[in-house]
Amino acid sequence: MTNILNKKEFNQIIERLKANDKSLTDLYLENRNIGDSGAKKIAEALKVNNILKTLALSYNNISDKGAKYIAEALKVNNSLTRLDLSYNNISDKGTQELAEALKINNTLKDFVLPSKKTSDEGNKWAKHIAEALKVNKSLKGLWFIGNNISDEGAKHITEALKLNTSLTEVNFWSDNISPYLINKLNYCNG
Repeated sequence: MTNILNKKEFNQIIERLKANDKSLTDLYLENRNIGDSGAKKIAEALKVNNILKTLALSYNNISDKGAKYIAEALKVNNSLTRLDLSYNNISDKGTQELAEALKINNTLKDFVLPSKKTSDEGNKWAKHIAEALKVNKSLKGLWFIGNNISDEGAKHITEALKLNTSLTEVNFWSDNISPYLINKLNYCNG
């Protein structure tokens, strides 16, 4: 069941973000059907906001276009520490944009990644995020939820973890990784 915000409520939230409302540190907008237009408004607000710490946008029909807006905001935002983009419609193009933003962003600590429907998509996403992990020094937790990552994608993450010293928690849920590579990931990660 979708809990759609009306336009007035949504615009009030955006205005509070833009005004750096000190009482708005966590924003949970899961399953609100905000789509790309809502993602754009949130991204524009994030560019000037320095208060918000948590942003949860799962199940919102955000596509590559919305992911690009959020990625651009991540490049300049200096307050957001947790972002959840799981269960949206973000494909390879959008995940590339987000991975590029992670190379620049130095405040995000926890990231729940967009879900992928096929192993091929999940493995591409793993490769993109692995490249970002080689340079990102702020992420502490990374959640791959329903990404259908196989051993191919896990190998990319394993190699990146050899270079990344900040990441302390990596979670793979509903993925297709062999027990051998799970152990290897745990070793690199701990």
